[in-house]
Amino acid sequence: MTIAVALVQGERPMDVPPGDICELARVGPATLFGMAGTIVHIVGAGRAVVVGHAFSRDTFAPITALAADAVEEIVRSEGAWAIRNLWGSFIMAWADADKGVFVLRSPLTGPAIFQAHSQVGGQGGAKWHCAFTDLPLARALGFALGAPEPSVIDAYLRYPLLRAPSAGIKDVTEILPGEISRLDQPGRRTASWVPWNYVIQPPNRADPMELADIVGKCVRAWSGCFARIQLELSGGIDSSIVAACLADRADPWRAITMVTAEPDGDERPYARAVAENVGVPLAELMLSPDPADPIAASITPRVRPGGFGLIGPTDAAFLASARAFGADAIFSGTAGDGAFGYQTSVAPALDAFHYEGLRFAIGAARDQARIMDDNIWNALRLGLRGYLRGIRLWPVDDHLLSSRHAAERPWHPWFDDAEYYPPGIRRYALGILPIQPFLDGYDRSRIMPKIAPLLAQPLIEYGLGVPSWQWGEGGVNRALARAAFRADLPEIVLNRRSKGRILSMFLPAFEQNRHRLSGYLLDGWLAGAGLIDVDAIGAILSGRQRADTPDMLRILQFADIEGWARSVIGDGRLDD
Repeated sequence: MTIAVALVQGERPMDVPPGDICELARVGPATLFGMAGTIVHIVGAGRAVVVGHAFSRDTFAPITALAADAVEEIVRSEGAWAIRNLWGSFIMAWADADKGVFVLRSPLTGPAIFQAHSQVGGQGGAKWHCAFTDLPLARALGFALGAPEPSVIDAYLRYPLLRAPSAGIKDVTEILPGEISRLDQPGRRTASWVPWNYVIQPPNRADPMELADIVGKCVRAWSGCFARIQLELSGGIDSSIVAACLADRADPWRAITMVTAEPDGDERPYARAVAENVGVPLAELMLSPDPADPIAASITPRVRPGGFGLIGPTDAAFLASARAFGADAIFSGTAGDGAFGYQTSVAPALDAFHYEGLRFAIGAARDQARIMDDNIWNALRLGLRGYLRGIRLWPVDDHLLSSRHAAERPWHPWFDDAEYYPPGIRRYALGILPIQPFLDGYDRSRIMPKIAPLLAQPLIEYGLGVPSWQWGEGGVNRALARAAFRADLPEIVLNRRSKGRILSMFLPAFEQNRHRLSGYLLDGWLAGAGLIDVDAIGAILSGRQRADTPDMLRILQFADIEGWARSVIGDGRLDD
């Protein structure tokens, strides 16, 4: 079971409905509701609650209890003690002496949790405040939360994968990873986690064995929480490292790899080599060659849009296989690119120049050129341009969007002070943000815990102190991670530089559903809200304008957002 809870302060719009929803705990004047069977640790003589998995920063041992003096320190420091001493994927709530209720979402991998507040019965009515992880649960408690916010959706599309505080539904905000917020006074508290607090200047050259030790401790800490694990193993370096760290696990586990009908998604040679190397069974999931339906109705409404809709059948197949194995958790190598400093720009060379001078910068530029399959002269040219003009904090993609809701990039707390750090380490830190939608964007993560051990807080904080150019030394992406696990991985994986591609899953779905996509999008919520360029999209879908790959992927993304909006509103109509 994954985490589905709601913390409510004030008068609820309705009584708790009969069924599986129950009162789990009291936190000062607030009540914690959730599904029956949710594991809640009541700590510090009842002053605080922890939902989820927390570990000690010192010992990496699981935390199921906290002494009263530790909770007192959490209350006194408004959560700073917990940020310093705990890590994992959890939500913590506590009340202070003034009956203020605070909510902490653990850094990086904490479960998505949202805030809303309103008045019951309109102006002058009783006030309520709610922090919730699950939209259907919040609605079951009487909170409507049913209006998508066009300006927020425009920003999410225009600034790709940037999850700013405003969520996709009107008057709902997200407590971002590492944030602490007061339930009746939403807003980021001072003690909240930011990456810049862990940057070391100048950075320390990393020892591969130290990196291997930290990764191993994080993976093993998570491994100890579950009786049976299924690892989604692509055979890339990231999931292979997780497999290597699970190799000495005593309890049952297995790996699974997906296989597409086209060779671009067939990574079996790599996955088989890893499975044989660590001595674990490997299941091979053959995907149907038939394209998925790009406008299939969303099953469960969520506060934010989910992941790629066309991956829905794959997501379901992975979940079915995990259930068939009897797994109680799914592990993956998600976030390895970010954790292991994979950058396809000259930003690390600019860092090398900043800290070490021209000679190091030229060497780093040569390495990055190899990673980007470019030449040293173009890398130096790009580096000089980046040095003179600066490198922007976030990409912009206004392709096929209308200008009606166009606005400046949304504020995110990690953008504050980012300009004071050189571009390589800045990109390392901000590169964590686009990972968030992939942690909770697919339905299997709503039903079974999906663990990304490479996004563990101790590992990312360690990575923030590593020279950004060391990750790509020798012109090899994630070189430091490869060196750390050289003795534990087969040569075919260590020498691999490519990534599996799944375009063969997307493009046929577009071509076979042009007509249906036209009716679905041009008469849908996105068009009605003025978010998309209906003339340009109509020309592409009708064939009047040739569609290239970015056009197809963008329109398929719009179909995903349209399906999400209809699921929130409650309009599941499909126009055939």
